[in-house]
Amino acid sequence: MNTTLGKDEAIIKEITFSPNLVLFWIKAHYVLTNKRLTGKHPNTLFGIIPLGKVNISQPLKTIASVACVSKFWFKRLLFGLIFLVLGLIMITASDVPFLVGLFVALIGLGNLLTCYTAYFDVTNNAGQKLGCEVIITAQAEVEAYANQMNMVISDL
Repeated sequence: MNTTLGKDEAIIKEITFSPNLVLFWIKAHYVLTNKRLTGKHPNTLFGIIPLGKVNISQPLKTIASVACVSKFWFKRLLFGLIFLVLGLIMITASDVPFLVGLFVALIGLGNLLTCYTAYFDVTNNAGQKLGCEVIITAQAEVEAYANQMNMVISDL
């Protein structure tokens, strides 16, 4: 991401991560400067179909907190198990085309892979939350980024 810097503004740290384990090629990118947080994250329909991106630019003085929170999605686990089992049954059934069963099984597998996620959360002084979902494998990197942001905010 090409960030245009203002007068006396310097980049402190940048981070790029994937918000979805299944759609690993779609990336979110955030830049922390000494004056603001800028970035973009993908906007998707049903978490699958990319529809564009959300651009953010938040002055550091208006940020109340930054956190990386992990979350377990029980509905994703349940739907993933149901679709995976149905897909495997459809694959072995002789009256259902193989590709239909494979498609249903892949939907189930995708839900299972994304049932435990992390969330990069930026809260401003008004209580509005900005941020995006993070794959669980990038959680440690995003937590380190959030900790550095909190240190920069506390030094203001």
